[in-house]
Amino acid sequence: MTSTDRSKPAGSAAGAGEGVRARRTRALLLASAREVFERDGYVNARVADVAALAGVAHGTFYTYFASRPDVFRAVIIEVRADLSEAIAGSPADDPDAGSGTGPAAAADVVRRVERSNRAFIAAYRRNRTMMGLYEQAAMNDPEVRAFRVADRRAHVDRIAGSIRRLQAAGLADRTLDPRTTAAALASMVSNFCFHWLAMGEPFDDELGTATLTRLWVRSLGLPG
Repeated sequence: MTSTDRSKPAGSAAGAGEGVRARRTRALLLASAREVFERDGYVNARVADVAALAGVAHGTFYTYFASRPDVFRAVIIEVRADLSEAIAGSPADDPDAGSGTGPAAAADVVRRVERSNRAFIAAYRRNRTMMGLYEQAAMNDPEVRAFRVADRRAHVDRIAGSIRRLQAAGLADRTLDPRTTAAALASMVSNFCFHWLAMGEPFDDELGTATLTRLWVRSLGLPG
């Protein structure tokens, strides 16, 4: 074995180690940035505070992120992933939802909507401060606004698809326009959660969840 051959495994290990350290440092900066944003707000958060909290040099921050808005977008990407995972458990993403007919199928849809609402509310609560900042930043940062528009469009599209399936099965009111109805229902839940969880308007957990579910299914013509 030549000296060059012997150096390859060592070099690969070193490269892998650097990659692990880089991922850890980036994750630490992201966690620190989230803490600073939640503490100080979108406008008042400072890169210097993020670096200090992460325990890294100020310049290290710029190895991973171009600016304060850049790291905010990265934090929001994580928040969006959490919300998307919760939404993925909704009837809109279940090909069997609305495939049956009759009272049993309608009752199953109501249960699915309730589970979906509970999952979304739980995810929103985990991210309530960042969700408030997300709404704020979307009005000022074009890239964050693009995130918000894309999230909204995807959510509405999923709900509209679910409504179409329910209408085809004879479970939902066929006179409703699926996309317009989906947009209204998505707004109801997300705006309620914004005022409840991000803005601190007091509501009872069970009553809030039950009310959202009842309004959702009854607006479609389902019993609930």
